[in-house]
Amino acid sequence: MRLSYIAMIVLIAACVSVPLHAAEKLKGFYSGSGGITAEVHRVLLVQFAADGTVILQQTWDNKPTQTWHAHWAQDGKEVKITFDPVKDGTTPTPLAMKIDHGTLTATSWDATALGPLGPPKLAPFSGKNVQKNTVSTCQSLNSRDPSADCVTWSTRQ
Repeated sequence: MRLSYIAMIVLIAACVSVPLHAAEKLKGFYSGSGGITAEVHRVLLVQFAADGTVILQQTWDNKPTQTWHAHWAQDGKEVKITFDPVKDGTTPTPLAMKIDHGTLTATSWDATALGPLGPPKLAPFSGKNVQKNTVSTCQSLNSRDPSADCVTWSTRQ
């Protein structure tokens, strides 16, 4: 009888602990802003797609917007973004992040592209926030309405 109680406790503990270690599902759209002064303040928007493509758009105060196309991979709570080659420029080194309660926090980044303190913590947009099939055709994100489709090469005027 005592053995069955121990087996039951072990089974309950296993069922409870599995969700705690399971990977969080990556949402489609994240944003973050930060910087202690206007010179280093920026907004970073990131959109992940189901096919492994991702687009990052960084807007610094009083500087042109930077847009990068990349590919992402998730391993448990770790997300790695590998940037596509940049034409006429330097391709940033990969960005590594961890998912913590839905928020993405950078653990390794290219300081030249994303600043010496790294990108801000990225929180998911609320509501229906699912990954689109692809963002490979996006030229930039729709910063006026991030929930709408991105600006594609064919729609840019």
